[in-house]
Amino acid sequence: MKLYTTAPSGVTLVQNAFIDRYMVHANGEFVKVYLYLLRCADSHTELSLSAVADVLEYTEKDLQRALAYWEKLNLIRLNYDRNGTLLDITFMDSTVSVPDSGQSHTSAGSKPGSGSSKSPASAAYSAQGSNSARKSSAASAVAAPAAPNRSRIASLREQGEIRQLFFVAEQYLQRPLSSSEQEDLLYYYDSLKFSVDLIEYLLEYCISKGSASRHYMRKVALAWAEAGITTVTQARQETNLYNKNYFAIMNAFGIKRRNPTPPELELMSHWLNELGFTLDIILEACRRTIMQAHEPSFQYANRILEQWKKQGVRETADIVALDKKRQAEQNAKKQQASQKASASNRFNNFNQREYDYGQLEKQLLNS
Repeated sequence: MKLYTTAPSGVTLVQNAFIDRYMVHANGEFVKVYLYLLRCADSHTELSLSAVADVLEYTEKDLQRALAYWEKLNLIRLNYDRNGTLLDITFMDSTVSVPDSGQSHTSAGSKPGSGSSKSPASAAYSAQGSNSARKSSAASAVAAPAAPNRSRIASLREQGEIRQLFFVAEQYLQRPLSSSEQEDLLYYYDSLKFSVDLIEYLLEYCISKGSASRHYMRKVALAWAEAGITTVTQARQETNLYNKNYFAIMNAFGIKRRNPTPPELELMSHWLNELGFTLDIILEACRRTIMQAHEPSFQYANRILEQWKKQGVRETADIVALDKKRQAEQNAKKQQASQKASASNRFNNFNQREYDYGQLEKQLLNS
């Protein structure tokens, strides 16, 4: 679905009522989201939440919070499919919109344009392909923990663990940290209760995404805190950055253009970490799954790998040896079955004598 607007091409119309009634009271980041999406209505292109997040250097959860805020004020209408995926957004007339005083707002599946008939600045934008765009009452803004005060900051800076964190951060950024950046790291450590390892991973993740800005890093950190992430493992599962092996396994199953689901992640983590298999062994299990089940099945592959673990498989040569042993056993069983069948038919295989009954009768009569 493409963006559309009734405004003249090349012009983004912002109603005075929006500025007078809503902008002055709203979070500046929410206003930024609103204005950017309103601007996109003139571009006549398809968008996704992830694309908007990259442009604004926000997380998708930031966008969801902003959208939930404006929807609650009846300034936008959100349309979802049955799976909870955001399909489009309709901008409503801010001159007639009234803040929602706690009542339930637009339900999932509402049609764009339903509600007020006056919508001179209406626009819709597609969020196709963004499976994480889920409508949730938990998407409302949550107050962030207070930053440590100056005396606390001074005390933290004296800790050896914190000095080591600052050193690692400078290696990632390839420059000295500013005092504001140091305070940000202390905020993650002291207020969000992130471990040093988790903060280091936060730096790694943000830089890998091509953004080392304080604003983006803070947004990611707050999103992790809201999601209850306290370990690097949880953060890796949240970002899907952590292991290219997972996507190699997905490709081996012929699954592309989507991230692994939590149950799939759990099984792949089990294969790699608990069973301790190398990627080549796991890919072989995937190949055999497709050949035998004729469809991708993580459970089927898991049964293969669990059996290999019991049989002491550590490398692909062990699998080859097992195949040879199994083939030899099958050949032996076939040979035994063939011998048994031959023995049961032995009575029918002897040469029967032929008698001349006429001659025998003459002999009996003459005797």
